Amino acid sequence: MGVIQRQGIKHSIVNFVGLAVGVASTLFVYNREEVVEAYGLVQYLLSIGMIGFPLFSFASSAIALRFFPYFEDKPSGHHGFLTVLLGLSLFGWTVCAGIALFFWETIKPLVAEDSLTHQEYLWVAFPLTLLYTLATVFVQYAANLKRIVVPSLLFDFSLKLALPSLLVALWLGWLDLPTVLHLLVLHFSLVTIALVVYLYAMGERFARPNFDFLTPKLRRDIAGYAGFVMVSGVAILLAVRADTFLVGTLTDMKRTGFYAIALNIAVAIDIPIKGLHAASVPFMTKYLAEENWSELRSLYHKVSNNLLIAGLLLFGCIWVSVDDLYQLMPNKVDVSQGKFVLLFLCIGKLIEMAVSLNSPLVYYSKYYRYSLVAFCLLALANVGFNIWLIPILGLPGAAVATLLSITCYNLFGLVLVWTKFRMQPFTRSMILAGVLAVAAMAAVWFLPSTEYALVNIALRSGLFALLFALLVIRFRVSEDIVELWGDLKKRLKGLR
Repeated sequence: MGVIQRQGIKHSIVNFVGLAVGVASTLFVYNREEVVEAYGLVQYLLSIGMIGFPLFSFASSAIALRFFPYFEDKPSGHHGFLTVLLGLSLFGWTVCAGIALFFWETIKPLVAEDSLTHQEYLWVAFPLTLLYTLATVFVQYAANLKRIVVPSLLFDFSLKLALPSLLVALWLGWLDLPTVLHLLVLHFSLVTIALVVYLYAMGERFARPNFDFLTPKLRRDIAGYAGFVMVSGVAILLAVRADTFLVGTLTDMKRTGFYAIALNIAVAIDIPIKGLHAASVPFMTKYLAEENWSELRSLYHKVSNNLLIAGLLLFGCIWVSVDDLYQLMPNKVDVSQGKFVLLFLCIGKLIEMAVSLNSPLVYYSKYYRYSLVAFCLLALANVGFNIWLIPILGLPGAAVATLLSITCYNLFGLVLVWTKFRMQPFTRSMILAGVLAVAAMAAVWFLPSTEYALVNIALRSGLFALLFALLVIRFRVSEDIVELWGDLKKRLKGLR
């Protein structure tokens, strides 16, 4: 087994364990009355780092992946490439932090007008964004060395353990909010140091940059690529993270926490997208290069159909048990405000899955520049809809804004793909999958409830999953799934 396969399997295991930890934290920690406001504040501060990351890092994260092959030369320390990336990150963050400090008295009331807690601790964004930026760049650099598991453990998984631990300590009265925030900054400091130590152990050094190697042409290429990434990167992150940021800006930290809880549940539907995209994109780029339109069209239909089926399965499991799911949470009365937030977010995920290959199809083709237009459209729509709808509808307004912006973005993608490739993802099988999902949900919706929420979830979600899967196989909605079912039956017979 090669290093890529080993790292991929280990990384998947880490992700699944992290998902389990995240679900448990969402159900039993983040929604408690004593910590939900603090959780909202932390998510707001992290969203600043995520949205501004392409600017804070001066696109060094993307440069690390795109240009490493040009610099790769172990004896010379890769011509000081790691030092170049560090310098770009520090430069980008310093410029952004300097601008923010210069306009600080203007910025602070704008983003935290109605929250004294928010204004008091907004300063934490400065060290947090710096450490988040550096850690992310080091993680991306490690990917060049075919090492993704240990960096993921240090950066992603450790936060899934540290954040609920800190909030439990806050809930029990062992720590106050300022101490929690200071310890969160300390956590990111230790993570950044640990990543540097890990890279050092891999033989990487902050070598002196070789300016003779950095020819004018290479510098122009890096600068041009950095400009493209900064614009498109901010647009993408505004598109996917603006809702949490604007909920915190336009409401308060408690409602930001409720919104983040619903978002954490909805994100579970994203899991199939990552796997199928990773498997499909290499084939897609191959068919694009060969101009093999028949195979590309077949792949487009299969991936969209299979992803929609997977999304409907996960959505159905969540929605038939949504009341019991919120019943499990200690702060269930307030947290249940997020029920319809969850619904709109899930519908947005289903739309993305139904047209799943639109974005990569354009991005990896000769029409890739249209991707920037699409990303900017999505960002502007998301920000505009949020500013319009949050004051009117509250938390559901943010979810509706996300749904509307995703719909606009994907409509643009559909028109573009049809115009340039004469392809569209929809088939009769997708309509049939939707009908069968509704039928399976209706069949289990009126099951009598027990006194135990966990038992209700197991019965309703389990029965829905079984019924929907059987219907998909019986009506041959996906030939790939039917084939997998046939292979599984043969293996089970072989075990007898």
